[in-house]
Amino acid sequence: MDLLDDASSVEEDAETNDRPSLQRPDRRYLNAAPSVQSTALTVPHLRTDSTTTNKRKKSELILYDNPQKSVLYQPLQGPIDPTASHKQQQQQQQANDKTTVAFDNTAFQQQRTTFARTGQALAPEGHVMVRTTLGYDAHRLEQWVQQEQTTKRPKIAAKQDDVLVQGSDDEAEYGVWGPPGVEEEWMTEHQLSDMAKGEPLAPQQLAERAYIQERNRQRGLEEEAQDNTNAFERLVERKMAHLLPPQKFQETPIDPCTTFHAAQEYDYKGRSWIAPPAGQSTSDAPRCFVPKKCSHRFMGHSKGVHRIRLFPKTGHLLLSAGLDGKCMVWSVTEKILMRTYEGHSAGVRDVQFNHNGNKFVSASFDRYLRLWDTESGQVLNTFTNKKVPYVVQFYPHDDNFFVVGCSDNKIVTYDVTTGQITQEYNHHLAPVNAIVFVEDQGTTKMVTSSDDKKILVWEWDIGVPVKYISDPTMHSMPCLVLHPTEPFFVGQSLDNTITVFQAGNRFSLQKKRKFSGHVVSGYACEMAFSTDGQFLVSGDGTGSLFIWDWKKHRILQRYKAHSRGPAICCAWHPREPSTVFTCGWDGVIKMWT
Repeated sequence: MDLLDDASSVEEDAETNDRPSLQRPDRRYLNAAPSVQSTALTVPHLRTDSTTTNKRKKSELILYDNPQKSVLYQPLQGPIDPTASHKQQQQQQQANDKTTVAFDNTAFQQQRTTFARTGQALAPEGHVMVRTTLGYDAHRLEQWVQQEQTTKRPKIAAKQDDVLVQGSDDEAEYGVWGPPGVEEEWMTEHQLSDMAKGEPLAPQQLAERAYIQERNRQRGLEEEAQDNTNAFERLVERKMAHLLPPQKFQETPIDPCTTFHAAQEYDYKGRSWIAPPAGQSTSDAPRCFVPKKCSHRFMGHSKGVHRIRLFPKTGHLLLSAGLDGKCMVWSVTEKILMRTYEGHSAGVRDVQFNHNGNKFVSASFDRYLRLWDTESGQVLNTFTNKKVPYVVQFYPHDDNFFVVGCSDNKIVTYDVTTGQITQEYNHHLAPVNAIVFVEDQGTTKMVTSSDDKKILVWEWDIGVPVKYISDPTMHSMPCLVLHPTEPFFVGQSLDNTITVFQAGNRFSLQKKRKFSGHVVSGYACEMAFSTDGQFLVSGDGTGSLFIWDWKKHRILQRYKAHSRGPAICCAWHPREPSTVFTCGWDGVIKMWT
């Protein structure tokens, strides 16, 4: 049955069933893009019968013909006259159906802009068109090349010579300086290499490939070794991260500088300012006494002072190491600042004079050690192994060698003349904090302590320890001091005690000798003995100064030395019987007499 007859029968059934008659809709709205409306969409293609029509509501219509998107977006060749006959409307509809799917104005302008900018656009058929000098895309270009190879074309007449004068854009667009065309880029991208063609490589090419392969292998090994080293360093330094400087290791140290603060460097006799005062006795010091009060304050550091050292044998100069990266030398007799040494970008952890006092070594958290000339302030040499140095000591029998305890669990020996490491002592399991030299039966032995709660005894220049001191009751001892007259050395233990060890052929722990009564846990407070060995002076974490009786192991005197932070280091004057120096993190050096 014809669709028109179906529609007429629907109208007749609608009239018999008191339904509103269906009017023929405008075809222009059916062929245009659908719009969202609240009312139902009425279409002419409805199939129904009397049974289903009687059961449905009057306002309900069912859409049985679902048009495709391409049909909905087809353009109209012309407006369809709603008053024309049915045959004329069918002819106009057939003309519209012959038209292919096209873009609307917005999509066309968008693709046109894209083609002008990138050289590619979406064609109405759905594939991508690429701008080429021949006017073809890549797919059609391949077809054209194949057709040219298979088809024999007649020879084309010779091209006429171009005019001598061309446009301003011809040379830049098509000349030798113009960009490569799409065909050239495509041919270059798809060309086969010699290996893909199966051609044998030249000996030079084979040698170059072997060289590149070996070079890459060596680089891989070096990178793997460097990664392992960095991982080990991070693992070792993880426990003392609060002590390490926040910045990374600087490949080059900062430029050193020095400042002399006194009136003159030489006196009227031509003697240097580091020479001991005239008339000072060099004989053994008399019997020592307990200091009574603080007689002077040396103030010049902007941050805390970590270590103080007195000039060897005479003690007329005082060397201080500050956390501000500066080292200062003070005159004890005149009580003034003599010279400042600036050569570190981080705080100075330790300093040490050589045995005649004309040089000293500074160890800093910036991982550099510097050898200074005390008189002129010049840097004689710079040492580093990229590890944090915690303690430094000169070898007693030769000022050309000094040992350093580092954060990588090693003790290294440096040669001052060459700047090279001559020996490594690697048996500790944690960073090394203290080093002391002991004379034992005509030989010099080195005693070291570490955070691994062990004390090792070494022969000089032999990398294997000869004695191992360890006890379940022992704690870490960050400071060791040798007794001046008796074969003993003491360690500031982190269990708030001072432990005594015998120095000699036995090197044993003296459990019955112990100094307790101060709070020092968590700090590396260095102690000092009086010249006659009768008294022991030490600081604690509360900033107090303790003076102990060596034989009775009890506290003789206690002073509140520093108001802020611990009393981190003490020193007893070698010539003055009752003069003690203390320093703390408040940046003040106090002199007690």
